[in-house]
Amino acid sequence: MLNLVAEAQGRMSTEMGADRYNMENPNRGKCVVFNHETFATHLEPRKGSSVDTRKIKQTFQQLGFTVDICNNYEYYDIIEKLDELRREDHSDNDCLCIFVLTHGMADDFICAKDTNYKLDKIWKPFTADKCSTLAGKPKLFFFQACRGDNLDHGVRMIRSRRTQTDGSGSDTSYRVPTHADFLFGYSTVPGFYSWRNPEEGTWYVQSLCDVLDEYAATRDLVNMLTITNRNVVENFEIYNNHIPWLRNKKQMSSFTSNLMRDIYFTPKNQRNTTGG
Repeated sequence: MLNLVAEAQGRMSTEMGADRYNMENPNRGKCVVFNHETFATHLEPRKGSSVDTRKIKQTFQQLGFTVDICNNYEYYDIIEKLDELRREDHSDNDCLCIFVLTHGMADDFICAKDTNYKLDKIWKPFTADKCSTLAGKPKLFFFQACRGDNLDHGVRMIRSRRTQTDGSGSDTSYRVPTHADFLFGYSTVPGFYSWRNPEEGTWYVQSLCDVLDEYAATRDLVNMLTITNRNVVENFEIYNNHIPWLRNKKQMSSFTSNLMRDIYFTPKNQRNTTGG
């Protein structure tokens, strides 16, 4: 017997067949940052996370977002904040962005102030069937957290002497999957450690914001995330002469995309506010 449910509907924000998301709504949208520096559990403080938070705030305000900083939330407060954000009317917004800066571990568990929880708790409230005013709009999630305790020793690359060369529709409506239009950025690949400098912040967040600052006016987001990956690989390496097994370690940031179009942060001609 078929289980029939009412079809969820959302207002079309971008025309079918368009190669770019519509980023010309009145508002850019919310950027919510869950910043965890101190914990009620046995976990060590995340010194330097406030440096990342300031950098995110500066960069994403410049992109037109309203930035909301949520410091050291317990799990219940995180879920409540996400539900509040889900129930908001995002009709006049281009997109949604959420950062989580915290400790993490294998199998995509991350840490609130008081407990651990699965990473998917962050993004699942915003599928198209649960948040219709974001249906068809980009939903961006960035996670600065370890995903295990493996260390990346890297491989030394040697230049080779040999080189090689190789030679729209006008539909009034369309259906999208509930999990479309998501992008997930991670500071590292599954199973591996993610590095943070207590004075300068994390390799990933600092690189990501630097790339956005430089290229947001001319490049699409996926291309900028690729540049971020390259910067993390080429510009950062652990130097620890006191602990030999921590010497010369690398990090590989990553992203996965369910986007259907390019994202260009076209300028907003309005003043933005911050919360938190």
